[in-house]
Amino acid sequence: MERQIITDGPHTLEVLRVLSGTIKTDEGLKSISDKASEIIVRSVDPVAGDAKISSDGLLYGLIQSGKTSIITVAAAMAADNGFQCIIILTSDIDLLYEQTLERVKRTLRGSTVLGKKDWKDLNKFARHLRTFPLVIVCSKNSSRLNKLLEALKTTRAKGLSVLIIDDEADQASLNTKTSKRLGEISGVNRVITGIREFFPINTYLQVTATPQALFLQRPDHKYRPSFTVLSNPGDGYVGGATFFDDDQKVLRNVDLHEVDSLKATHQPTLQGKVPRGLRKALYVFLVGATVKIIRKEAEGYAFLCHVSLSQKDHKYIETLLGCFKEDLIKTLQDTSTAKYTKLTSDLKNAYDDLSKTDSNLPPFDKIVDQIKFYISGTSIQLINATTSEEIKLEAAYNMLVGGNKLGRGVTIKNLIVSYYGRNPKRPNADTVLQHARMYGYREKDVSVIRLFLPERLAEHFKLIHKMEEALRDLVSQHPIGEFEGLYISSPLHATRRNVLDPNSLGMYVAGRSYNPSYPLRTSEIVEDTKYLDNKLAQFQGKQFTEVTIDFIIEMLKHCRPDPNYDIELWEEKNLLVAIEQIKKLGHNKAYLVVVRNRDIRQSRHETQGIISGGEEALAPKDAPTLFIYRMNEISWKQKAVWWPQLRFPDGNYVLAFSFDW
Repeated sequence: MERQIITDGPHTLEVLRVLSGTIKTDEGLKSISDKASEIIVRSVDPVAGDAKISSDGLLYGLIQSGKTSIITVAAAMAADNGFQCIIILTSDIDLLYEQTLERVKRTLRGSTVLGKKDWKDLNKFARHLRTFPLVIVCSKNSSRLNKLLEALKTTRAKGLSVLIIDDEADQASLNTKTSKRLGEISGVNRVITGIREFFPINTYLQVTATPQALFLQRPDHKYRPSFTVLSNPGDGYVGGATFFDDDQKVLRNVDLHEVDSLKATHQPTLQGKVPRGLRKALYVFLVGATVKIIRKEAEGYAFLCHVSLSQKDHKYIETLLGCFKEDLIKTLQDTSTAKYTKLTSDLKNAYDDLSKTDSNLPPFDKIVDQIKFYISGTSIQLINATTSEEIKLEAAYNMLVGGNKLGRGVTIKNLIVSYYGRNPKRPNADTVLQHARMYGYREKDVSVIRLFLPERLAEHFKLIHKMEEALRDLVSQHPIGEFEGLYISSPLHATRRNVLDPNSLGMYVAGRSYNPSYPLRTSEIVEDTKYLDNKLAQFQGKQFTEVTIDFIIEMLKHCRPDPNYDIELWEEKNLLVAIEQIKKLGHNKAYLVVVRNRDIRQSRHETQGIISGGEEALAPKDAPTLFIYRMNEISWKQKAVWWPQLRFPDGNYVLAFSFDW
């Protein structure tokens, strides 16, 4: 029976009242409240009186979709339901930490809110710990976290009931030394584990839009969520479908070599020439921003150039954009030159491009006049580790250049044109997705939104978008941690390897075959064998028959592996969900090949195969194929049985999951 909780307590109602200033619809507020209540229902009961209870879960949102609102409502609801303390772990970047602290103070107005400097004075901290509800916001820095844990121990806070909310939990919280298997633990992970273990009554809630690293931890792992709450975006959200579905209208390709030319290492001396694709992107931005300003929809708009990690490259591009601005100002001053004619022609091309998605553009001449007026005030901002300022739109036109600081948690207001070129050889899907700063509540601007990037990178984003849709669909069916697998398309990795145990990863690879090491042949299997005998009686050997994936799934449920042999890849739960995943990605077609009168008695590796009569070539490879063999009875102990081999269809994908040793 589901635990009853308070969903309209004073702390919850106050947060919702504050959020109503920006979330204007009752439906939007209700959706946030419903997701928060899902979290609290699945959390421990802080007033149950158990000596030691804990739980862990995940809030799985989309990039820039409003997870913070759910976090604050969940924190308030936790307070209304008896949690004495809420600890929020957030970014170690000062700008993002201060942003989180400010949001928490603004919304959780009925709670004492402490920042990362507020446990230096232990006497004062101890007094705060006696004032409920208490909210603690700490950055994920090992030194800061250690000091917090020591302060909690010194002030004897062990008896508090605690909700720990770990924002961007897949980024810094996991053990980055897992792959070494030497028992080493990274600093941040060690202290977060210490905080979780310090409080006997706690719920640990991970929050992220990229949970790949979490779902690929072992099923019994402390950092693999046991339940998942999916948050859905509200009205006006623009995400992967807008940019990467087949019918998208906003994607523009640029040459990959052009992106390389923007690296400072390729330009020993500043040439001052903006390459063709970047120039097109800038013209579209200037026209689009001007359209929106003429319509009085906002005072300023943003352009983002994100092509490198190198600060040297960032500085080079900043200088290049400065030269572009200077040249544009000079060209616009004299309408009689050939350069002016060429410029207006390029701006008209940008205007015509935008007219494909916005049928009511202002007159072109008016737009050019406004560009002449605003261009001198253009703000060019460097956003990387060397800068600590908040991203502000200081002018009508704001051109932003940067690297990793433009990743997680950074929201760029009124971003309408992005030029992206980060191009690692084997990209991690979660890292690339976190770079999607163009996602967000931008529906009002979608008619002038454009994304410029090389075709190869566009394909990466498209694959990641499909992976994300498949994973969210899977989690919606299995929210209590029964199975979380990942659909990965080559050449992508799911996540960085250093946080994964390579010995606990299982993968179903396109085109490959899998079989149980040995089938169960005891009397327990007799009824299953009779069932399959009946179901498969109509199918003849040495030929394939087209069936459905659902039919294959039903057959496999009656094929039981012998537990005395290794069972890793042929684990029914993982296997069946993987096949269901194939069904969601394409259609319900499958093939069946039935072979009888076999006498194999030796066990096989799970990828070794049991086919020996050339049956592999009987069926096409465009759909899942079940080769199923009836083994003759050997003795009264070794019953007749059906031994399956499943071949996944050809393609460019991997279905990954984790298992216990």
